[in-house]
Amino acid sequence: MSGARPFRDVKLQWLQQLSCDKDLSDNARSVALYIVTTNLNGHTEKAWPSYQTITDATGKSVKTIQRAVRELEVKGWFEVQRGNGVGHNTEYRPSAASILRASEAREKTDKVVTLYPEKGGQNRPARRSDMSDEGGQVCPPNSEKEKIYKPNPREDAPARVHTQRAIPLVFVAETKTKQIEQWRIWLRRHGFPSLEALEVRITKAGTPGYALPGHWPPDEANPRSSEWITFFSHRRDHIAARSDLRRVS
Repeated sequence: MSGARPFRDVKLQWLQQLSCDKDLSDNARSVALYIVTTNLNGHTEKAWPSYQTITDATGKSVKTIQRAVRELEVKGWFEVQRGNGVGHNTEYRPSAASILRASEAREKTDKVVTLYPEKGGQNRPARRSDMSDEGGQVCPPNSEKEKIYKPNPREDAPARVHTQRAIPLVFVAETKTKQIEQWRIWLRRHGFPSLEALEVRITKAGTPGYALPGHWPPDEANPRSSEWITFFSHRRDHIAARSDLRRVS
């Protein structure tokens, strides 16, 4: 046993075990799924959604959310550090024990068993390029099939144009300073200009903030990281092209 792995490496196993926990209520499972799949930071392995945020997303009452959080804490799924509610939300983190269980499950799936012929395993016969008494064979040429072969008319067709799938955006309020700062760091690391220069600043219901692809920037192991880089690249190029057009006109 090699010990616990980073949560982002065993997230799938963690979610599988959570889904199969028969002692967990549906409300607690729903809250846990929302926190892990929507709010958890891949680098810090922590999340800070408020009770109201979880209520708005799941449609459950605040009291139901509070009971579900206590259940997740008691049954060892999360380590919870409660805030004072004034700019300091409750902090959630998958417990060390639950990450260890997920790591053990991941290690089992990573094991590869090699088959050895001398120990009762199987070995595929070698492929032969010619007919041979040593095993393996190739099909003789089919002259009739070659006669009726016709080129595929689609071979000369123009290449298909691939369109970029639209990325849904979420609203991150300006008061979420930790999240905004993480986004600024991520953009700088990937060579992008500031949030203001990318023109993603908006106001929603009188609250200033930013329209972003997620509440937190993705870590490098996230398969959607390349999609978000493409999104910001297109936005930067569009703004630059518009600026050039204005100068010309």
